[in-house]
Amino acid sequence: MPRVFSCLAEQHDPALLLLAAVICLAGAAVSMVLLRRGAEAEGWSRAGWLLLGSVAGGAFVWCTHFIAMLAYQPATSLGFSPLMTLWSLLLAILGWGMAGAVAVAPWRGARLLGGAGLGLAIGLMHYAGMAALGHGAIVEYDPGYVAASLLLGCGLGMLALHLALRGGRSWQRLLGPLCLGLAVAALHFTGMAAVSVTLPGAAAEPVVWPELALTVAAVGLLVMAAAAAAWMIDHRTRADARSRLRSLADSAREGLAVVRGGRIVEANDTLAAMLGRERPWLLGQPLPGPLLSLPLAAEGLGSAPREGRLHHASGSSLEVEVVVREDMPSPGLRVFAFRDLRERREHERRILHLAVHDPLTGLPNRARFAQRMEQTLRAAERRKVVPTLAMLHLGLDRFQEVNDLHGHTGGDALLRGIGRRITQAVPPSAFAARLGSDEFGVLLPFTEAVEVFDVITRLERLLAEPSYIGGGAEVSITASIGVSLFPADARGGEELRANADLAMRRAKSSATRGLSFYHAEMDAAERHRRRMKDELRLALAEGQFHLLCQVQVNLQTGEPCGHEMLLRWNHPERGPVPPAEFIPLAEESGLILPIGEWVLREACALAAANPQLGRVAVNLSAVQFSQPDLPRQVEQALAASGLPAGRLELEITESTLMLDRSRTLPLLERIKALGVHVAIDDFGTGYSSLGTLRSFPFDKIKLDRSFMAELDTSPQAVGILRAVIGIGRALEIPVLAEGVETQSQLEHLRAEGCDEVQGYLLGRPAPVPGQENAPSGDGTLAA
Repeated sequence: MPRVFSCLAEQHDPALLLLAAVICLAGAAVSMVLLRRGAEAEGWSRAGWLLLGSVAGGAFVWCTHFIAMLAYQPATSLGFSPLMTLWSLLLAILGWGMAGAVAVAPWRGARLLGGAGLGLAIGLMHYAGMAALGHGAIVEYDPGYVAASLLLGCGLGMLALHLALRGGRSWQRLLGPLCLGLAVAALHFTGMAAVSVTLPGAAAEPVVWPELALTVAAVGLLVMAAAAAAWMIDHRTRADARSRLRSLADSAREGLAVVRGGRIVEANDTLAAMLGRERPWLLGQPLPGPLLSLPLAAEGLGSAPREGRLHHASGSSLEVEVVVREDMPSPGLRVFAFRDLRERREHERRILHLAVHDPLTGLPNRARFAQRMEQTLRAAERRKVVPTLAMLHLGLDRFQEVNDLHGHTGGDALLRGIGRRITQAVPPSAFAARLGSDEFGVLLPFTEAVEVFDVITRLERLLAEPSYIGGGAEVSITASIGVSLFPADARGGEELRANADLAMRRAKSSATRGLSFYHAEMDAAERHRRRMKDELRLALAEGQFHLLCQVQVNLQTGEPCGHEMLLRWNHPERGPVPPAEFIPLAEESGLILPIGEWVLREACALAAANPQLGRVAVNLSAVQFSQPDLPRQVEQALAASGLPAGRLELEITESTLMLDRSRTLPLLERIKALGVHVAIDDFGTGYSSLGTLRSFPFDKIKLDRSFMAELDTSPQAVGILRAVIGIGRALEIPVLAEGVETQSQLEHLRAEGCDEVQGYLLGRPAPVPGQENAPSGDGTLAA
């Protein structure tokens, strides 16, 4: 070591040493910048930067060595071999290029291996340059110092590249070039201390080469300046691109991070806000890492979205969706996009809530109620216990009247209030839901039956209280409640709900309404009703219906004036089915529409084929008047059969007319415009309003059969008969009395001046002529 210091202090020109030091530090800084740029690039771009870096690096090392050699002042006069001097420059460039290529490779320990290679390259260049010294001089080397110089060069080279290429800390980037400059200087002066040069002749005065040293320094600085200029142009271009990219990234709603080598090199403000950090703090942080948690299975996915958690500076975590794009916006980079999932989770929660809750009342809906019931039963089954449950099915009474009187806004306000009262009435263990438009359900676990009755009592008391629905309106409403018990009345949840619904329907249909518990006979009756509905569909398809006709007689002449067509069903197994049994089911199920259309066509066809029937009367159901194309059906039936419109009489009850006068009256006017007669049926049992007779020019009034039974015993019945006949005479509308079964009734009617009669006394329902094989039946019900 003393020889190194003595060599440095006594055998070198201080001015040239200072120049060499300047060249060394400047070259080390430029070379490290170029090497880092090559490490960031990919493909041909990396090769170009490494080539530029090898030229600049080799040039600065060679210039430093050459100027330091010119500063060397041994006791002998020295010369240089041009060929060996040029060869030392080429060795420096090639050695630097190879070491740089190794250092930026993606291998483990590549930086250390490249640094060692760089130290060896500097050593080879140094000793090649030493071989160019002197012409005929004797050059001797101390092996110890030679080995020390190479070890110092390799060690400091490894440290220099490790610091320079490792990461983004400013002190690392500053120490890297200093270590590289120290490697060059340490290797040179230790190597110079190992050299001993002697000449065979006499010693000469030392020769100083300031002009040559300055020339070499200028050329070296020009090379490094050109390389530095290329880097600065590229750096500016990249800075502009980063600025544009940052502006674009900051405008995105997602958090964005650009990652190189597993560390963040750029991030937008959104990500900084998500993490509660400043943007500069994020640069250089590993990703994934402490900032981001991903499932182990998700880390190896490509660009597929995956879910993870960002860790906020406050210690909280944020659930995010992560999408990774490789080699964007340039090769070697990865873009992490983070989308905040809080809003999506809130939407999902709301959608899930809406899927199982009623939006009007906020109560669970029918689907959630069924789910809760099944969950309760399954949980009990797992515990191997049999729960006792009560299903309460509530149906509001006359709710449609509230809608008609106060509009749907008032009805909605009432339903919201009812939902709140039901929630107040039931215990915490119960589960209440809205099952339909005006129906609610309560699932009630109980131990003693008295608990069920207590809840029902609270419900009836709260529901009976007046409801205020806005605008000062006060509404009082009741509810029919059906109750089914588990396991007494059902074996499963679906059966329990169905039985409670059946009990509620029974409560609604009773005169007093109120409360009804399920009984097994209800189920039998309901099964019979459902079976009858299915058989009605089959009856229409298989032609099990037929028409009978009952004569109508003119009292003045005693001659038939027409026939009423009556619908009958001959069941293949049960025989004739009473119309009073199947007509209500047909109306309830909607089958009355195709059945009524068939009756209309069949009646017209039979009347056209049998002129002796005269005028034929067909009853119309109230359900048929809900169809706006009823006049078209009548017109088509007349056209298909060829029956004159004047021979067809359609009968409508006053109650049907009053259901919706604004719709029914226009339909009747269109039917009457075809030339068809229209009669008002069952007069005297409904509204019996004179306004009804004035609102539409009916062709006939049919007095209900219920008055005939009391005609011989009740003065009131005789008075009503006389009044109706008087109305008909005043309005010039003929009156027909139905249900005439005795001669006494007939004489009363003749005495009062009734126009026409119909009943068993004059003729029972019978097959239409030509269809005598069709079964006959009693009773009257036309379709």
